[in-house]
Amino acid sequence: MNNSWNLDKLKKQAIENQNFDEHVLCKSGILKYEDLKVLDIGCSNGFKTKMLFDKYDNITNITGIDIDYNAIIEAKKIFIKNKKYKFELKSIDELDNNSKYDIINLSYVLQHLEDPQKVLKKLKNLLTDRGIIILKVPDDSFKFCYPDKKDLLHKIFNLYENEIMRKQNTTKYTDRYIGKKVYNYLVGSEYNNIKLYYYVTNTIGKTREQKLNFFDSSIGFRSAINKNNVSEKVKNKMEKLLNDLKKEFEKEGFYYTMTVLYYIASK
Repeated sequence: MNNSWNLDKLKKQAIENQNFDEHVLCKSGILKYEDLKVLDIGCSNGFKTKMLFDKYDNITNITGIDIDYNAIIEAKKIFIKNKKYKFELKSIDELDNNSKYDIINLSYVLQHLEDPQKVLKKLKNLLTDRGIIILKVPDDSFKFCYPDKKDLLHKIFNLYENEIMRKQNTTKYTDRYIGKKVYNYLVGSEYNNIKLYYYVTNTIGKTREQKLNFFDSSIGFRSAINKNNVSEKVKNKMEKLLNDLKKEFEKEGFYYTMTVLYYIASK
């Protein structure tokens, strides 16, 4: 299987943020219209696409695109009898400029693109006059923990960015600090009615299992075990850092928080 497709990670992220994803979609105002057409970019196998859009009867057409072959093959199998959905192995550059959508959704996609503003300009032209774009993005500068006497969190971030992330095809352009930049990208692409929502989550009140799941989805994916072009020394170093920080997550007095940012804009 293609290592770029980490379905377990995607599922955990989708489930953790599902309620707020729905909140943002409802706050956008787009659901007041009938016969809505959706484009979900980076749809994986359709799991998170279905979670967000399936229950709305006025959403009548959903197209999902992804560049991961295995994910799209599975999506087509899962939704083979559901005519509401269409899944395509396709990049953003390959999108038909004549197609129009009422909702264009990018969940944890924009940060991986080489030129986010160029993409946003292209997608603006694919919106209907009533259409909106929804952007869900991370920003590692909004992640912190306490106590962290060994500065494990930042050591993990720095090692990942400098020795692992840039050496993978799927993450070589990734900007882990894109969240604070998206507003200016949207302004530069001449979007209107720009709104920002943010979801803050932390370890307070979570069970041990919930804390460890939180660690895996928020930090643990930086493991280099199955990564290409990474030395054994770096892999071992990252594993030790991750294991050390994971142990901290199990401690009663340990606190960790992160923020996910959502932008909505219209044509």
